[in-house]
Parts: sequence; structure tokens; C-alpha cells
Amino acid sequence: MFWLIGVPLAIIAAVFAVNNRGTAGVSLWPTPFTVDLPLYLLGLGGLAIGLVVGALFTWIGAAKYRVRLRDRELEVRDLKRDLEHKTLEYQVLVEQVEQRKALPPAA
Repeated sequence: MFWLIGVPLAIIAAVFAVNNRGTAGVSLWPTPFTVDLPLYLLGLGGLAIGLVVGALFTWIGAAKYRVRLRDRELEVRDLKRDLEHKTLEYQVLVEQVEQRKALPPAA
């Protein structure tokens, strides 16, 4: 997927940066300061901020699924442990039955 989506987007971003090297004044309201930034920095910076904010919201939204997954993993671990104990108990019982069958009948 990286080669299919990532590389073309990187090429588009590079072409955008080369073609938009002019500056634009950005007012930092409510302060009286103004900063001159290249247009490509405004565009790509806004895109980067949107990407980070979107990833953050997605990560927060997936929290309930991570909690469910962790709970299921704990449940599976407990069930595996119980299965191992039951298997060992079964093997002990089978060995006891086999030993009783091997003994001669009591007189």
C-alpha cells in the first residue's frame, strides 16, 4: 500500500512545495504578531496537522476495541490454562484406570 498510495502522494507534495514558494503573511491573533511563511509550509503544515488530529481521534475511537481485545486475550489465556489443568487431570485419571485394569482382581 505504501508504494501505491504513499509514493504518489509524496511526489504530489514535492511538486506542490516547488510550485508554491511564495510567502504569505499569517496573523497570530490575538497577539499583534504577523509571520511571513511560505505557501507550501501553510498547505503541507495544515495537512500534517489534520493528519495528526485525525490519527488521534481514530486512536481514541478505537480504545474500546483495544479494551475488548485485551479482555478477550486474558479470557483466552485463562481458558488455555484451565484446559491444560483439565488435560493433566484427565491424563492422571486415565493412568489410574489403566493401573487398576492391570492389577489382578482381589480375592
